[in-house]
Amino acid sequence: MDRRTVAKLTQPLTPPPLPLLNQLGIAPSRICHIQPSLRRTHSRAIVNWLTRYRPTPKATNLEQVKGYIEAFYHLCEIEEWERAFTLISTQLNTPTNETLHYQLRIWGYFQERTDLYNALANKVNHRGNENWNARVLQFLGESHYSQGNYAQAKACYESSLALFRNIGTAADVGMLLSAIGELYYALGDYNKAIDYQTQWLEIARKSALVYGEGVALGSLGNIYESKGDYPKAKDYHHQHLEIARQLNDLEMEGSALGNLGCCCHAMGEYLQAKTYHEQHLEIAQKIGSRQGEGNALGGLGSVCYSLGDYATAQQYFEQQQAIAKDIGDLLGEGNALGALGNVCLSIGDYAGAKACHQQHLAIAQTLDNKQGILHALGNLGNVYNSTADPTQATHYYQQQLSLAQTIGDRLGEGLAYGNLGVIAHFLGNYDDALDKLNRQRAILQQIGDGEAFQGNRTREGQTLSNLGNVHHSIGNLAQAKQLFHQALSIAQETGDQQTESNTLGYLGDLYDSLSEFQLALNYQQQHLALSQKLGDIPGESRALQALGNTHLTLGNYDTALDYYQQTLAQVKQLGDIAGEGAVLGSIGNLYDNLHDYAKAVTYHQQDLAIARQTQQKSAEEAALVNLANAQSELGDYDTAVGHYRQALAIAQHIGDRRGESLTLANLGETLTKLGQYEDALAMLNAALNSLKAQAAPTTETSIYKYLGMLHQAIGELNLADQYFEKAIDLATALGTPLAAECAHLRSQLWGSGNSPQS
Repeated sequence: MDRRTVAKLTQPLTPPPLPLLNQLGIAPSRICHIQPSLRRTHSRAIVNWLTRYRPTPKATNLEQVKGYIEAFYHLCEIEEWERAFTLISTQLNTPTNETLHYQLRIWGYFQERTDLYNALANKVNHRGNENWNARVLQFLGESHYSQGNYAQAKACYESSLALFRNIGTAADVGMLLSAIGELYYALGDYNKAIDYQTQWLEIARKSALVYGEGVALGSLGNIYESKGDYPKAKDYHHQHLEIARQLNDLEMEGSALGNLGCCCHAMGEYLQAKTYHEQHLEIAQKIGSRQGEGNALGGLGSVCYSLGDYATAQQYFEQQQAIAKDIGDLLGEGNALGALGNVCLSIGDYAGAKACHQQHLAIAQTLDNKQGILHALGNLGNVYNSTADPTQATHYYQQQLSLAQTIGDRLGEGLAYGNLGVIAHFLGNYDDALDKLNRQRAILQQIGDGEAFQGNRTREGQTLSNLGNVHHSIGNLAQAKQLFHQALSIAQETGDQQTESNTLGYLGDLYDSLSEFQLALNYQQQHLALSQKLGDIPGESRALQALGNTHLTLGNYDTALDYYQQTLAQVKQLGDIAGEGAVLGSIGNLYDNLHDYAKAVTYHQQDLAIARQTQQKSAEEAALVNLANAQSELGDYDTAVGHYRQALAIAQHIGDRRGESLTLANLGETLTKLGQYEDALAMLNAALNSLKAQAAPTTETSIYKYLGMLHQAIGELNLADQYFEKAIDLATALGTPLAAECAHLRSQLWGSGNSPQS
């Protein structure tokens, strides 16, 4: 059902018919004299539709202007093209007093508007100094553009521009340049887009066209925002808003507010962004702009998504999708589906995420919307990445890269390289990860001139963070520290608070790995504080869990449990199923450390069930290892070995080298308890060699402990003593409780009358 209605008007939506008939040169009293009869029939129909048609009280907007639409087509039937154009150029009694054909755009009747222009294109003639055909082609191009039909839009724009260059004003030419600039922006060619919009801005200012100046400023703001130059973008949008209010142009004001909302969102200023989008929504609903309403709802959904309020975000995106479907806005429907897919991904609904992104991809391909295709491919890659299917993730990221290179979208190319770098990192292919991420960084530095480079500082900071994570994984901790601090500096310089918050968290993880636990806690607290300031609940949850992990390592079990319980409450509030599983696993680890293995098993089983429910392979691997650890401590060695072997198979399948090493170590310990010493020694040596390459000192300490226990079991007490000593030295340097545990084991080694031999 078409629900596009407006509030009840105190006056009819359409003006009185008789003055309009006079303007069209149609006299009702002379209809009977019109020849031939077919022309007379159509003329009578025109008069009847304009004078006798009465919409019902609950009529939709389209039904209220049906008399005009029908009269238009009757004029076209008798080839009265100029009169037909005059009719649809009638101003309506709406809050903005727009012409009929433009009001159809505001209401969202894109196909109906396109049909009107198609009926007139290349048929309407010149009138005075104005080329009406050029104007109709311009409007037809705009209508195609609104529906995402870029090839048709480009053809119409170029035909219109050619006509206006021969007969038209500088303003006419400028408006077409702006339209073509918007097209290049949609296609991702930002440099061409800037060139066209700058030409339009110069023409508008030279011709004192304040409205055109506002349009150009808004367009330039959008382009610079996409290039990552948020301060410049924000300045353009503020100028755009000032002009809109100066002109009392509500539609332009709503557009400027929406653009400011998007810019503030990109800068991490979520609450300010929300305010702008709410103002945009209010204006859009006031003037009946369905597309504007949909855009504002999408903006509000994006803010709620970033704030971690996934339920509200989903409601906004579903409303956006409903409006887009209602008005036939396929482009808007695709964008809403992509956003809904991201919500599903964040709450662990991977099947829902995949379905939404596949629908988005199908729509984008139907429209040949290259930017939409790029986003959908990247999002599908993200889904498979999250479900630990690196092969499929890489498949989509490679398509994303290929398309970006084909259309010359350098930023898209850089994004694809970054995604491939993250996958390579996940797989433990660290050289490839560094290569891809450095390619992304190089592209960001190469785009445009120095000014454009500064505009991409935000993305550069994000790339540096990813590079830091790779160096962290391969044990280049000094390099990781340098990269994280560079990323932090850029984020603070550019006002990118989201990246600043994330990087503080990465630094906390790094200092935890360095066993500089007070520094780790300091950065984790900063991460928590900034996440809370931003209202970023997912970030807050990550910070709380990280704090819990560090306190767990330090043996502060009550404090760790408190942080975990806070995290658990938040992820449940978010509906983040995967996050719930992760924190349940952490609580299980805590009870492992407290030697309450039965309770630990309960938590690890819940974690495992969630991991399998969400089909998240990496999470399943971790849950299996944790569960097996607890079962081993309970003496259920055979069951533990089975779970270790399942985890080992997953780690090898997904290429998780660190997880593989850790599982080998734990499997070696349990095989020792089963008396399978030869296999146990092979597992522990393999784990030790692998972990040394990865520089994971905490796990290395555990392996020395396990090797000590193994050699004690087979009576090689001197070797056992040496391994316990290594474990004690390393644990002491790290400041972990394992030092005391290994010292106790060592004392027991010689406490039965044995003595070390030289």
